[in-house]
Amino acid sequence: MNVTETTTAGFDALRQTGRKLWWAGLGALAQIEEIGEEGKGLFDRLVERGRPLEERQKQAMDELGERAEARLREMGELVRDQVRYDVKRVMQRVGVPTSDDFARLATRLETLSAKIDEIAHSGTAAEIETKPRATARKKKG
Repeated sequence: MNVTETTTAGFDALRQTGRKLWWAGLGALAQIEEIGEEGKGLFDRLVERGRPLEERQKQAMDELGERAEARLREMGELVRDQVRYDVKRVMQRVGVPTSDDFARLATRLETLSAKIDEIAHSGTAAEIETKPRATARKKKG
């Protein structure tokens, strides 16, 4: 039985219990009306005894709703994680770079940029440009 079926079954059982309580209350009211004046006192006592029951039922409904909400939230997170995983796998298959790939590339570019700046500021670049290039020539003969 999955979460939705469990939640639905719980709400159905609670709804059926509430309906039975309503019918019992109507039956008690009909019985009290038949008794007459004596029944008014009985009715008032039943009302007073019923108030705590209503509060307990309300708490049970609230708890059931909170549990259902928590389960739905968990299921939503699981679905979201699964979709992310599947999308990542598909992107890897088609060769789309990931954010980690871009981060590594950015780090390498920063390192290369720093080395280029270092060479440019040290004067090494000027020395390299002014040195004649040695070329290997073959002698004929």
